[in-house]
Amino acid sequence: MNLARLFLLLAISGALIAADKPASKKTSAKGDEKTAAKTEEKAVAPVEKAIPRTELKAKVAPGATLRFDFPELTVDRHGAMAACNLTLPANYDAAKKYPLVAWLGGGEGGNNPSGSFLPAGDFILVGLPYPKGANNPVQANMVGDFAKIWTYQRFMLDEIAKVIPNIDKAHSIIAGFSNGAHSIDGMLRLSSGPKLTDYFGIFVFADGGGSTYTSKGSLPDLKGKFAYACWGGEKGSNKAATSLLPKALKTKGATVLGSEMTGVGHAFAETEHPKVAEWLAKVALATAAKK
Repeated sequence: MNLARLFLLLAISGALIAADKPASKKTSAKGDEKTAAKTEEKAVAPVEKAIPRTELKAKVAPGATLRFDFPELTVDRHGAMAACNLTLPANYDAAKKYPLVAWLGGGEGGNNPSGSFLPAGDFILVGLPYPKGANNPVQANMVGDFAKIWTYQRFMLDEIAKVIPNIDKAHSIIAGFSNGAHSIDGMLRLSSGPKLTDYFGIFVFADGGGSTYTSKGSLPDLKGKFAYACWGGEKGSNKAATSLLPKALKTKGATVLGSEMTGVGHAFAETEHPKVAEWLAKVALATAAKK
């Protein structure tokens, strides 16, 4: 009888221990799940790792998209690693020369190219970002340290040329909207070091540039260069400043077209893109090609 009672007590004790184990797990389950989730998030979170630019040469091919990483430079205005994205023409041929079209976006900028304003043809497209901290001291959301921006972007252009040496600089285009156009105006006026005009022969300003803070210093000799400046005609546009650019650029010898975008505020209107494309095809690129 005593033996039977002993077995019964052991069975009850075992059941209680078994019941306690799941209960213990249950009480800490939420905490463990959160910890596990965080660990998993860290494990799968994308790590921004730079791709060595020495590897890009092997990736140059017709229609290729290349990302140039610059971990040695300061981060961009978004706080991301300095980088620019580039696309090659679908029928790219290393034995031929192609214009490079650099796009400088508005606001905080970006590193993706834009070719919506280009005529039919073969172009190498790239988007150039702005470095963090190159602000207008009076208004932080606007660019202002143009020497810093040009040093940053020029380094990128020089590195691109090491991978893609067949760039036709005389026909190359730098275009920008808002902060992008401000940057072009400001960088054109820098007096020391390599010039923006050494890299580009055509400049497109979309509702930016011409202001009292971008136009510090004198424009360089622009003979043989081309410029298209457009501005919105409505409230909120940069009309008061950008509309002054055509005259200033012409004074330095550039072939210029100024255009007011009717019914447009602060924008690079899609309706203006075909006008820019036509001017590029019939004037800037056609004339430059004869030189």
